[in-house]
Amino acid sequence: MDTSQIIIAVIGSNALFAFIQFLITRHDQKKNALSKHEQAQNDMIIGLGHDKLLYLTDKFVQRGGVTLKERRNLDYIYKPYREAGGNGDCQIGYEACEKLPTLSDEEAMVLDRKIKRREYGIED
Repeated sequence: MDTSQIIIAVIGSNALFAFIQFLITRHDQKKNALSKHEQAQNDMIIGLGHDKLLYLTDKFVQRGGVTLKERRNLDYIYKPYREAGGNGDCQIGYEACEKLPTLSDEEAMVLDRKIKRREYGIED
């Protein structure tokens, strides 16, 4: 083998290896990237979680207490919301609810009824 054949073989093998590496990298990037549709779904889920968390935490803070079921429900919504990249807006309400006293279901129902009556202008 002469020198020119060796040089051509080395360049050819390096080019082939670089091309294979390029294809593998491109495939991995496509696999890891979210499509626009998937990103929109992710954003929608975060938005729905945000809305629900704000609604519930405002309700519980206004009531002045939270039941055990409601506390568990907040955990089930807040923790995945935070892990999915939700911003800190809901953290304030969540932390406020953690400090609220625990109510029985009956106590919560009575307080909710009083709040509704006040909203509708019905006097006791």
